[in-house]
Amino acid sequence: MKKFAVPSLVVMILTMVTVYGYSNGTGGVFHMAEQAFRDALRTKSIEERQPDDRIKMITIDEPSLAQMGSFPWPRSHYAELSAKLMKSGARAVIIDILMLDPSLNERDDRTLSEQLNTYPTIYLPVQVSLLPLQEHADSLRAESVERPPSSLQVGESQLGHVNVLPDGDGVIRKICLGIPDERGNMIPSIDILAANQLLPENEQISWDETSGTWYRGAKRIPTDNRGQAAFDYFSSIYGSSEEDVGGYDRQSFADVWNGTVDPSYYKDSVVLIGPYAASLSDRHMTPLSRSMTLYGVEIHANMVQSLIEGRFYQEAPIAWNVLALFIGIGAVVWSASRIRGIRGAAAAIGIVLVFTLIWIGIYESGSVFIPYFTELCGMGVSYILIVAYRGREERRARQHVEDLFGRYVSPSVVTKLLESHEPVKAGGVRTDITVMFIDVRGFTPLSERLAPESTLQLLNQYLHLCADTIFKHNGTLDKFMGDGVMAIFGAPYHLDNHADHAVRAALELQRCAEELRARLAEGIELSDRFGIGIGIQSGEAIVGNVGSEKLRLDYTAIGDSVNVASRLESRALPGQIVVGEGTFVRICNRFELAKIGPLQLKGKSEEVMAYEVLSERE
Repeated sequence: MKKFAVPSLVVMILTMVTVYGYSNGTGGVFHMAEQAFRDALRTKSIEERQPDDRIKMITIDEPSLAQMGSFPWPRSHYAELSAKLMKSGARAVIIDILMLDPSLNERDDRTLSEQLNTYPTIYLPVQVSLLPLQEHADSLRAESVERPPSSLQVGESQLGHVNVLPDGDGVIRKICLGIPDERGNMIPSIDILAANQLLPENEQISWDETSGTWYRGAKRIPTDNRGQAAFDYFSSIYGSSEEDVGGYDRQSFADVWNGTVDPSYYKDSVVLIGPYAASLSDRHMTPLSRSMTLYGVEIHANMVQSLIEGRFYQEAPIAWNVLALFIGIGAVVWSASRIRGIRGAAAAIGIVLVFTLIWIGIYESGSVFIPYFTELCGMGVSYILIVAYRGREERRARQHVEDLFGRYVSPSVVTKLLESHEPVKAGGVRTDITVMFIDVRGFTPLSERLAPESTLQLLNQYLHLCADTIFKHNGTLDKFMGDGVMAIFGAPYHLDNHADHAVRAALELQRCAEELRARLAEGIELSDRFGIGIGIQSGEAIVGNVGSEKLRLDYTAIGDSVNVASRLESRALPGQIVVGEGTFVRICNRFELAKIGPLQLKGKSEEVMAYEVLSERE
């Protein structure tokens, strides 16, 4: 429908701009809802969560603090425990404790340095301080890097950053694979260093400086422009306490330290040592629960396993998002502008279901996230706008039709005109119609004997009867002419067999007129010539508004068929229905007719064959 083309385009553009504007960026309104939706989708069932038993945690928990003293502990503790683990066959030890200043006891640093030099897969963390306003920036730049002191003599290959960057809602969903230091050298995540100890040589995770890309073996790791990759959680949360967190094997630092847990238990494992006590304040929100947080060391364990499994989710490029938004909104706008009511709503739901299936297919096959909630909102908003616009336009169209034809046709015909969606033109149109003229015979002599009030009352009864009957048979009341009426069948609303409609209306009108005459005869003396004469003719005519646009326009018909119908009505006797040849050929198989014969009508050079309608055949 052409009249919806421009509004539909405007709706699409405004909806896309608004929806994308509100969804874009980590602070977008729809972005938050989108993240919650993805959390629900990506959260694995407890049965699906199978933590890798090669990833183990040794926790600095409250019992350890009670047995070994308040924090921080001497670095010799970490050195001695790490040495035990490495001698027992551990693949790597990650000490998730920042060591930024020299120890007060130089011997502690010397002891830890010896173990770091002996075992190159003991890793220490660094903390990268980002430039101001970088927490949610499009790219990351280091202002400074807080490294272990020189007294520890740790090699660069044994350092990895432990920065975790929460999304705008405070939830950690991504691992920052690497952050450039002040000189532009890439500092890998400490989780990459751990994962590489469990990955085969051909699947090692590495940074290609030339292309600026992270690889897992030969496969590119999809990251955002801040070098972050979405990761899965394999831990489980059952309640609201630390005991309700399940997943990775965790043993108390004190138990491993004093030999309650044999160090050989950690053979071929990656061991993460880190805080697991409320007093040490290292807890973060995760998609698993908004009320129950996880300790940093457990989050790192999940990151390590995600890197090992190698299934990385990626955000779709902006071009994909815009294209999906355009197609989704475009499809809804197209259907809503063409399909009405329940079928239109069903079509919109169908489009959403198709989009959902495509979305799932892309997500499952390529691990690509196209905004879903955003698209859904866009389609919903555009549907509401188009339906609202259609409702407004249909109300205006109804008002336009009522203004043009409300005086001439019944409300049901107005409704049919609107439902047909045919163009309603106020100007003249050549069309095939049936014209009916009605006249009350013997009314003038009767009016001379009645008071003016009684005359008007009597006339109105007959005219009201005519109008009701014409409307009942889908006719158009053209005009009242004193004690006469002109009606049209077949315009402005197209009627199949409009001649049949007109003749049936005439037959009913004669029956009702006889009943009215009988009632009136009880109080008024009526002559035998008092009654209704009707003339009908079918054929082409010009139908439209006639008159002055400044003063008055009347909807009427002009043409030979109109003139013939008028002349036939003048020849009809009271109670008689006279039709011309144009009507006869259309109704002769369904109505009983009597041939009157050729009539010489005023204004016609040739005689016109006329027939009287007697009844409708059973």
